[in-house]
Amino acid sequence: MADLFREVDEDLRRENLEKLWKKYGKVFIAFFAAIVMAVGGIQAWRAYDQDRREGLSDRFATALATARGGDPAGAIAELDGFGAPGDGGYAGLAALERARLMAEGGDPDGAIAIWDSIAANSALGPGFRDIAALMSVLHRIDTGDPAALQARLEPLAGEAMAFRGSAWELMAVLALRRGDKAAAVKLYTKISDDREISSGLRARAAQMLAALKS
Repeated sequence: MADLFREVDEDLRRENLEKLWKKYGKVFIAFFAAIVMAVGGIQAWRAYDQDRREGLSDRFATALATARGGDPAGAIAELDGFGAPGDGGYAGLAALERARLMAEGGDPDGAIAIWDSIAANSALGPGFRDIAALMSVLHRIDTGDPAALQARLEPLAGEAMAFRGSAWELMAVLALRRGDKAAAVKLYTKISDDREISSGLRARAAQMLAALKS
């Protein structure tokens, strides 16, 4: 008797499944097909994005090699093809490198324009923006308005900021331009005492302190 009940139960289940399949089979097929297509699309996009990133990496390395090989103009031309700095990633790196080469090649105004555009672009990460702001100030440290340059450095000079040491160093130079030796000594002391700042920057600060105190 138990076997009979089990057979009937199985027949009923099979019948119900057949009815469900006849009614919703096409929906199930479409659903699972959509899942397969979505997974395939994601995998295809990942493969494309990986290939694109590898291509950009190779192009960036080639541009750097061109610059090291003594052809800055050729390197700048190669870096121009990376898109707008606001695209981030290699486009942002390419813009920073292009500006550096332009400054070294005798076009500081063109370089500063690029750095300022990067520093003002909220679509980029803070690392890009902060480096660009520092480079812009650095290349105007002797000729720019000290108050305006100081205002640009102050947001970067907080105790928790990644590039505070560089900001303090430039602020110390501005203090010396203003004739404020005490402020410069204070800033160089902060740099030399901060163990999280690079050893090279701390060594420069110590040298400046020794010179100012002699």
